[in-house]
Amino acid sequence: MAGSAAEYDLVVLGGGPAGYPAAIRASQMGARVCLIEKDTIGGTCINRGCIPTKTMHATAHLMERMESASRLCTGDAAFGPDAESLFEYKDGVVGKLVSGLKQLLKSRNVDVIKGTGTIMGRGEIEVSGMGKVTGKSVLIATGSSEIDVPGMEVDGIGVVGSTELLELGRIPKSLIVIGGGIIGCEFASIFNGLGTKIEIVEMLPRLIATEDMQVSRFLQASFRKRGIGMHLGTKVTSLASEGGAIKAVLDDGSGISAEMALVSVGRRPNVTGIGLENVGIEASPKGIEVNERMETGFEGFYAAGDVVGGWMLAHVATREGIVAAENALGGSRTISYEAIPSTIYTLPEIASVGATEEAAKKLGLKVATGRFPFAANGKAKGLGEEEGFVKWVVDAGEKRLIGLHIIGPQATELIAAGVIAVDRRLTVDEFTSSVFAHPTLSEAVSEAADAVEGRALHILR
Repeated sequence: MAGSAAEYDLVVLGGGPAGYPAAIRASQMGARVCLIEKDTIGGTCINRGCIPTKTMHATAHLMERMESASRLCTGDAAFGPDAESLFEYKDGVVGKLVSGLKQLLKSRNVDVIKGTGTIMGRGEIEVSGMGKVTGKSVLIATGSSEIDVPGMEVDGIGVVGSTELLELGRIPKSLIVIGGGIIGCEFASIFNGLGTKIEIVEMLPRLIATEDMQVSRFLQASFRKRGIGMHLGTKVTSLASEGGAIKAVLDDGSGISAEMALVSVGRRPNVTGIGLENVGIEASPKGIEVNERMETGFEGFYAAGDVVGGWMLAHVATREGIVAAENALGGSRTISYEAIPSTIYTLPEIASVGATEEAAKKLGLKVATGRFPFAANGKAKGLGEEEGFVKWVVDAGEKRLIGLHIIGPQATELIAAGVIAVDRRLTVDEFTSSVFAHPTLSEAVSEAADAVEGRALHILR
């Protein structure tokens, strides 16, 4: 514990999706481990990000499915979300997961210290109010924070960030979403599904511009159908409270008003205030510089998760944390970012892995694609969720599957097949030689691969 003369094998600074898995893995390897967390175990992901948003997404999806199913009902099928119950349920899910993590760490004999840790020197961490902790190796996993925008300061009342919106306890009647990236579009979908009138303002010409162009355009069409307003290629020049509402002035001179505004323009690595300068670890606003072994430039110090920038995703953070922990204990692990899945919990869901068609062409590859609509899939039709499609991107020269892009039902589950295919560099023939169960949504993934060479069975000529 803090102040103990004994030295830890690994000190982990941060208990989010990079830190706590690293601590568990190090303990599994027989190491003596200390985990320092200033807030709540689980980090942003479990407490203020992945888990609470996906819990609310599930409810928004259920509302949508109930509305669709109402045509099959008799009598009065009126329904609507109960905000108090929804937020209580969300908090309960988070609470159970945090409690479970604490038990996991305890069962692995990981010493958890609550406090703010500051790096003081080689293997030395000063914990606020607790004293000094020493370790043979240190893993920095301090995560990231929401980006502050001058002139759009979060006040928790009219102007909120994702944290405040998740703790609101009620469903606003209208909401301006500033930022049409992953976070902004997820919240737009969730609250639109719960009955909120949504207006998105995005400075780029399309939503979620990191995704395949066809997926992005399909999402925009779907949002319009759901009544979500979009102002693309547009910036907010000012926000102001006016008559009990928030008014956003746009750079085209127009204005929009809503009960609240959500500022969701991205996240920044937490690299300041943790003592990096005390040991000369290089960092920039983009994050701490590390190699493929998650080593910093200072011996015995590793970094993983959002604090290193790059892929700010919980599953990437976990893999980075495990790689760092194993290397800190004498292993020789590296990490590859060539087959990292992206999962976006909009309505409809989006998931992707590997190259987009546009990116592959920019690399000079001869590209082929195969696309299959969920409307032609028996399971999707039976579920009443026919919206969307599956699209493969293929290196036409080698016939290798280099990217998978899905928008539609359970896309975030279906993407696993694409991760394996892209990671193992499978060809179209190797992938389609496998038998996919019927009737399943996964058949659409197989048929999209068949469509690359015009062999999909359930598409009209």
